[in-house]
Amino acid sequence: MKVIMFFSKYILGVIGIVFISCLSTIFSNEFKWSISVYFHNVYEVLGKMITPSEWVFQYRLNYQYVEKPLFSYISDNYLYSMTVLFSALAIAIIVGLVLAISTFGLPHKATRGIHAVLNSLEALPDILFVFLLQMFVVWFFQTFDHLIFRFVYMGNEKVYLSPILSLCILPTVLFYRTCLLLLEEEWRKDYVILAKSKGLGNTLILVKHCLGNIKRNLVIQSKPILWLTLSSLLVIEYLHNIYGIVRLILFDTRPFVMAVALILIFTPFYLIYTLLDWVIGEDKRTDTLSSPSMLRKAELFHVKRSSFKGLLDKGASIWKESIHGALQLLKSPKFFVGIGYIIILLIISVFYDVPVENAGIVEDSEGNLEAPPHSWGEGKLIFGSNLNGYPVLQMLIVGAKYTILFTLLVALMRVVNGYIFSVPYIFWLGKRSKKVINVIADGMQFLPMTLVAYLLLVDVVIFDHFQREYAEFMIVPNIVLELTILIVFALPVLINTIGQEFDQILKKEYIQAAILLGASKGRIFFKHMTPHLVPRLYLLLGQQMIQVLQVLLHLGVLSVFLGGTIRGNREGASQSLIYEWTSLFETMRIGIMTERYWLIVPVLVLYVLLILSIQAVVKSLIVHQQRKIGINLKQKIKKSIDSNEDEIPYESKEMFSFVKGDIESRNEGVS
Repeated sequence: MKVIMFFSKYILGVIGIVFISCLSTIFSNEFKWSISVYFHNVYEVLGKMITPSEWVFQYRLNYQYVEKPLFSYISDNYLYSMTVLFSALAIAIIVGLVLAISTFGLPHKATRGIHAVLNSLEALPDILFVFLLQMFVVWFFQTFDHLIFRFVYMGNEKVYLSPILSLCILPTVLFYRTCLLLLEEEWRKDYVILAKSKGLGNTLILVKHCLGNIKRNLVIQSKPILWLTLSSLLVIEYLHNIYGIVRLILFDTRPFVMAVALILIFTPFYLIYTLLDWVIGEDKRTDTLSSPSMLRKAELFHVKRSSFKGLLDKGASIWKESIHGALQLLKSPKFFVGIGYIIILLIISVFYDVPVENAGIVEDSEGNLEAPPHSWGEGKLIFGSNLNGYPVLQMLIVGAKYTILFTLLVALMRVVNGYIFSVPYIFWLGKRSKKVINVIADGMQFLPMTLVAYLLLVDVVIFDHFQREYAEFMIVPNIVLELTILIVFALPVLINTIGQEFDQILKKEYIQAAILLGASKGRIFFKHMTPHLVPRLYLLLGQQMIQVLQVLLHLGVLSVFLGGTIRGNREGASQSLIYEWTSLFETMRIGIMTERYWLIVPVLVLYVLLILSIQAVVKSLIVHQQRKIGINLKQKIKKSIDSNEDEIPYESKEMFSFVKGDIESRNEGVS
């Protein structure tokens, strides 16, 4: 039975990839949607799948497109890409586990410092690590006249060390943090106390028992890390000039080639995770509760008649509470600095009305005439200009509002839609339906968002110079298209995540008590469950904003800009129509190789500060909401494993407290 399910899920996954690969044909014909054309392309791709003689791809050679057998490219370059990818993941897993075990049990202050550092590193864009690594190699070569390793493939000897190191840094940080959190959670369980009472040593308990018990959760948490690593692979291959399987899509964006590339990426990880599920056991996340029968029979809402005065009083109470909450948040230095940075950027960008004009030829301090790109301080250009001569500072000011507002809108729409669609997930879907959503969500994590977005946008948003007027007319449709893609393809994962969080809350005793007392679905959802999920929603919002920024950054490196791209006549010379920040990352490779650091440093600094500000704001919101529902965050939990007589904090099974207006009961939350 397992074998049948294995092949049926794989075939469905492949068919789903084919359907996704053909979506680009809908948008490429000036948004003249044709379902018949779409299904015709699906039929053609499926037909080619069973006729290997037609497996060819096109690449450009001397201004002409030449066809080449697909097998000849895959046989060598696919193994090259997978070697880089799996080596990076292996390093991340091994180093992450070793660091987690080594630093587990340190004093509380040291552990808190480690978590703070890991949180900051987790938020940094992966491209920053590539930039710093390559900068270090260049500096070392210039200082000591010795090349540590090559970081660009020039067509002779393949490059391995640089792309592997560049790709493994962020997954290592994520695996380290994940393992450390899982071990800390496991260490507080009852069986650890029992093992200690029998005289077992801390190291033995940690290695033999705790590590074995976190393996299931570690496999679950590794999927988002894998998703991020796959998204980074495309950019890593491009920046290192590697001709890998992902780079194949840059040569040929036809639906069949897209489908083959995505299937080759999907297949090994589908096999690995299926085998892990068989070896470790069934995924506990799919073992969700169907809605209790009493809850399914409950009314949607208890309609109450309220007077106009009552509604006004309730509105005034909500307004007063909101103002009080905002004032409390502003007292937090993290929130104040983070939100202040974002608001100041938006205000400056919105009210800045000076048009961005090409600087052209500029006279330097010595009276010499200089053509673009201009370095910082050249003429009146504080941060210099890009390859086309547009001032970097003006582009940063004008583009700030588009980057920040678009990121916030995508993240907000993802979380809000995930929250809304979780209502039918909780109250009306059974175990089988939830399992289907879980399978779809897991499958989506093997398809990197950067790659999917690139495939659907590359033939739509890039224009030649003579099409500039038409490109400006298409700015809004292109933004709406990118907005839709980034929302829709993330929704299955968000619905699954939020729905599972609600399922866990549904198991709590106070929810069962509310059901028995006849509460309506609406009251249970909004009054009892939502307040306890709000911290998680804030966390998801921050994660989604950072994720969207990462995807936009990757697309920017690949010359796919928000709103549209005017194609350049050389590398790095493409131009954004709205000057959004991620367009400046296109010049990263040429900026490093030619030591024109003004092309990348200003936007990279502002980008990192934006991500850190988002983290600070989200963390403050989470702390505020947790205090609001009764969780006392000032309690210090001692988790040292060095002492023979450890102090084990009391941990209630029900981590909640009733909010004002609920059933009067004793507070069973962590106090």
